[in-house]
Formats: sequence, structure tokens, C-alpha cells
Amino acid sequence: MESDQDKPQLPVTLDSSPKPVTDGSEIRSTAGSLPPSDSIRIDEKIAIARQEGFNPLAIELAIGSDETSAAHKLLLFGLAIIAAALVVFLFPIDRFFKPQTRDLGMMTIGDPISEDNQALFLDFNKPWTKVLLEMDRLYFGEGKLSEAIQVAETNLQRVPEKNWETWQKVHYRYWELLSDAGRTLSLKAATKSYLQANPEDPFANYYSAHAFLTAVDPIRSFNHETRQAYRQEAEALVQQIDRTANALRARQKAGVKKDKKAYLHNLYQKLRLQQAKLLVLIWRVGGYKEDRHPDVVYRDKALDILNHDELADLKEAKALKISIYHNILDRWHWFEGQQVIQGIKQNRRSMAKELKALQKELKDAETL
Repeated sequence: MESDQDKPQLPVTLDSSPKPVTDGSEIRSTAGSLPPSDSIRIDEKIAIARQEGFNPLAIELAIGSDETSAAHKLLLFGLAIIAAALVVFLFPIDRFFKPQTRDLGMMTIGDPISEDNQALFLDFNKPWTKVLLEMDRLYFGEGKLSEAIQVAETNLQRVPEKNWETWQKVHYRYWELLSDAGRTLSLKAATKSYLQANPEDPFANYYSAHAFLTAVDPIRSFNHETRQAYRQEAEALVQQIDRTANALRARQKAGVKKDKKAYLHNLYQKLRLQQAKLLVLIWRVGGYKEDRHPDVVYRDKALDILNHDELADLKEAKALKISIYHNILDRWHWFEGQQVIQGIKQNRRSMAKELKALQKELKDAETL
């Protein structure tokens, strides 16, 4: 048996650097240099992709995704605009973020005044201020409505017509008290005489319409004479309110202060609401005519006012619109086809659906 010492030894060399291993084929290497930056030109990318054996169509599509033509970009921009327009049209913001329904209330000069009111400091010693203070003390402080009305009537009888505008706030509070007392005939007479001297006064027009509507609303049947009389009076009030509302709108545009503009806007809303009520009354006095009858123009004018942005979120406007829809649907038999409402042909189902939505909005507003 041979020992390990007798076995032939491999030659040992002092050079321990690794030797390249070859299997008969030479590995060719060419000297090269790295590109000066990380970017590679398009033609270099194409050359590399071809060397790697990629499909020419795939190379063309890949290169095309990097360089989008101007026409393609313009097309994408147009599609984005169309998509945005469809979103706005199909999902309007007011469908999800509707304004809160508000209660407009009666027209008023505001809370009762007192001797501590800084706004009346310069007018404190004027006769009309003392009368107004006494009226507010009696009604709001002591609950003596009849006595407050008597104070107003006693003092206003002594004021000449040329000074009525100076005593404006006393007149306004007097009409408020008459309305609260349910003295409709006195309210109608007081506002009528005031309007003869000041035909575009917003308070006088508002309370004149209020007195007329309060007197006529309970009546359930009309003869020919009363129909004509009420119709003519309502039409005169509508025209008068229209002039007054336009004057208020002009004052809003005259560069008044923000709080004054809000006050005028509130008066404007209340006048327009009264105007809509008067138009509905004319339609009612005429017998709630339908479709193409000439009287439907009053109904449609009322709906135009109520649908306007100025009144759209008011409880009173929604309630009046619901009343109009009820009167339309109550006279719309199932076998009838479409009707023209506000110049548009509508079917009964769509009107009933809109009525249901209005009733829900009003109910939700009342539960808040």
C-alpha cells in the first residue's frame, strides 16, 4: 500500500491569482465606457430591445407610451372635461349639500326698543321715539296689546300726512300689532291710506297684501261679483309689490353696507313671497284652471317666484309650492295625459314624485 508521500504531487506555484477557466470557447470582451448620464436615448433603447429579441410591435407600443403626441394629449384633456361635466350634471352638489330650509317669518322692525338702545341715542327726545317706547313697553313688557294699539292710534291721528315718513317706525310697529291682534279691517284701512302717500313703501305693501290675504283665504265660495272684485284687487297688489320689490333690488345694488344689504334682501324675499300668494289666490278665484287656460299664467308665475334662488330654501315657499301641486294633482285624472306647466309638458307621475320630495324636505326642516 502506497503512502501519501509516495503519491505524485501537483505542482505548486507562488502565483495565487485566479486563472480564467475556459471550455474551448473564448470570451470576447471589448473595452467600453459608461454613458455620461442615466438617460438613454430612444434610438439606444430600440437597439437594445432588438438585440434582446423583443417583438417589433411591442417595442413600438412601449416607445409610443413614452412620447405621447399633442393630439393624443388634447384628446385626453377633452375626455377629462366631458367626464367632469357629466359628474356635475348627474351628481349636482345641491343633491347632497342642500341649503338648510329657513323660516322667513313676518315683516318686522325688530325686537322691542328700550331706553338703553344706542341706535336711538340721537332720536331719543323726538316725539315718535317716545311713542314707540311706550308701545313696546305696553306690548312686549306688559302684554297689553289693545292698550299699545290705542297709544299708536291716538298719536298717529295727530300727525299730518307730510310727516308720516318721519313717524315711519311707529306706523310699522302699529301694523305689526294690528296683525297680531287679528284686526284685519283696521290693518287694511291703515296701510291703504299710507300707500296713497308712499306707494312703494315695503312695509305698507307687505301688510296691505297680508290683510287682503287674511280676509279672503277663509272664503270657500265666490259669486261672480266677488270673484271679479277680489281678482282686480289682487292684481293691483301684485303690480304694486312688483314695483316695490324692483325698487328694493335697486337699493341693494347702490353700494350699501353689508348689514343694510342683508336687511333689504330680507324685505325683498318677504315681498316676493306675498306676491306669489296673491298670484295663487287669483288662480284659485278663477277656479284652479288647468293646462292651456289663460288663468294658469298666474299659477306659473307663482311657481317661477317660488323656484327662484331667492326663495328656494324657505319653509313658506315650500309649503305654498306643495299647496299648488296638490291642487294640480287633485284635478289631474288618471286617464289624462301630459299637462303644460311652466311652459313644459309634464306627466302626472313626475309631478307626484316632486310633490313627495317637497313634503319630505319640509318635514325634515320642521323636525330640526
